[in-house]
Amino acid sequence: AKASKFWSGVMLGEYRQGDADWSGGFAFTQFAFAGGGRVELLAPGNDPSGFVVKFLQKHGEGVHHLTFVVDDLRAEVQRLRSAGQRVFGESYSDPHWMEAFISAGLDGSRVLIQLAQSDQSSQEQDEDWRRHPLETVLEVASRFQPPP
Repeated sequence: AKASKFWSGVMLGEYRQGDADWSGGFAFTQFAFAGGGRVELLAPGNDPSGFVVKFLQKHGEGVHHLTFVVDDLRAEVQRLRSAGQRVFGESYSDPHWMEAFISAGLDGSRVLIQLAQSDQSSQEQDEDWRRHPLETVLEVASRFQPPP
């Protein structure tokens, strides 16, 4: 299979976007699947204090968060708070990607739920965020090693 395809054991995903060192201190690749689903893989970037490094040190490899795109993030955050849910990590400064997080609420769960809103379509995001070809992202990301 080509490097631009991700084999999930069941279906192939098409590479859509990625960066070897995103401004948030991590590397990422994102693959799209038939039906609209996406999988994003994260790796430590050049920031040894970044959230990916901290997550790996605390929990090891695994799922960090699931993202749900909503039409009105502020309204959804208000609805969740009214229902007693703790919302954190809110960011409304970039209309291309606004986000907030909640805990999954499962006993012992380390998985977060990310709610996001964008003024861009998925296709527009792919064009804006496709910083590098997949081969470059993987090659550069493979050089970063989280501190012990």
